Amino acid sequence: MSATIVQLVQGSDAWLAHRRNLFNASETPAVLGLSPWQTPYQLWLVKTGRTETEVTAPMRRGTALEPQARLAYEERTGLIMQPLVLQDGRFSASLDGMTLAGDLVLEVKCPYRGQGSELWQTVEGGEVPAHYVAQVQHQLMVSGASIAHLWVFDGTQGLLKEIKPDPAMHDRIRAAWDAFAEFLDSDTPPAARRCRLSAAR
Repeated sequence: MSATIVQLVQGSDAWLAHRRNLFNASETPAVLGLSPWQTPYQLWLVKTGRTETEVTAPMRRGTALEPQARLAYEERTGLIMQPLVLQDGRFSASLDGMTLAGDLVLEVKCPYRGQGSELWQTVEGGEVPAHYVAQVQHQLMVSGASIAHLWVFDGTQGLLKEIKPDPAMHDRIRAAWDAFAEFLDSDTPPAARRCRLSAAR
């Protein structure tokens, strides 16, 4: 792994400050124009300090359930997962978990509507929404892990979906961030586009 472990508590003020000038996995869907909740323009407003990301009820629920979800995943798989913040150059990834060997990363999702959510039903059908694929591929790119597990947890039960690294997607992510960085460096906004609201969280 070429990335550096950054000793930060996820969700802390120091972590938020750390993320401000970096290319973060959770932001990659917006940069690629895939996010249901945030356009490239809206992300630009956040990254340039013109606005702040709104913390929604689904986001608060996900944060609250994450430790329970990780424990349920560990009981299911027998793996021990350590939350980590990684940085590789300007790219950053805040992982819900990574094995001590560094070969597997974990991304936890706790959709607000549980098994009735679009996310649960999509993953149960064997697919992963494109915006989450982008986020996880960014994590795989930064971590160098050989596999990722998406763990969708409803508070009691979980669905596990394996995601393998996609080098072509990694190239696409780097190119998209390079282009977006030009908007940041020049303080010029990208074109505003509407985003599709979704209950998949």
